[in-house]
Amino acid sequence: MKETLQKFFKMDRRWIFLVLAVVLFVPIMRPLGLPNKTISRDARNAFDYVDALKPGAFLLLSLDYDPSTRPELHPQAVAVIRHAFKKNLRIGVVTYIAGSTGLIEQIFETVPKDYGKVYGTDYVIFPYMANAAAVMTQMSSDFYGIYDKERNGKPVRDMPVMQGIKNYRDMALVVNITGTSILDWWVAFVGDKYNVPVVGGCTAISQPGYGPYLQTKQLKGLIGGMKGAAEYESLVKEPGKGTSGIDALNLAHLLVLALILTSNIILLIIKHL
Repeated sequence: MKETLQKFFKMDRRWIFLVLAVVLFVPIMRPLGLPNKTISRDARNAFDYVDALKPGAFLLLSLDYDPSTRPELHPQAVAVIRHAFKKNLRIGVVTYIAGSTGLIEQIFETVPKDYGKVYGTDYVIFPYMANAAAVMTQMSSDFYGIYDKERNGKPVRDMPVMQGIKNYRDMALVVNITGTSILDWWVAFVGDKYNVPVVGGCTAISQPGYGPYLQTKQLKGLIGGMKGAAEYESLVKEPGKGTSGIDALNLAHLLVLALILTSNIILLIIKHL
């Protein structure tokens, strides 16, 4: 029996890698929605602020991330957009990162169809602009002075989605999801200066740096990393890639713990044989 148990420690490590691959593959292909009992205060505040908006309110969504931060930030963007569509909010999408344009297209090719939303009536996507600070300043007086056309060159002033929108005073909320410092600009150049509510989404490594903004309520809420995306998906009740990522991570941790526990139990048994 002792020899049989010792074979466990001589197991080909490729079997472990295979089991790990299977464990990771399942939730990535389809979210399991493992229980998420701890929702961070900042993610809940972000959700609550969007949830409190009245149907028809205008949400300006600034998506400023590229493929390098996509795994963390793309699920956040999808979750917020799904929430906004569920609440029947109007969405205007802007970006100041060239690499974001393709990612924005990916989202809006599929998500609006799930809610029967129509381009130009329920949402509109504006073209990429390079100078974020200048654009933010211009929008304070005349939105159409900088965004007179949408991404395909069509005039936006008469689109139903833009009815009643002239500047920041007509917007209910700005949501910025970014892997850069653009969120700081939204807070400083727009939120503080024009008293516009701002909610943010950022990578996990950047999250601690926004603590002061949250304490002073300059940020109404913050979605942090993939965990924040999973939390927001849980609140919206729309499991997606954030939930898949956290499910995979949790299952991988459980597998490691199971292997450690099994190894120690076998060692104790061998010692007493």
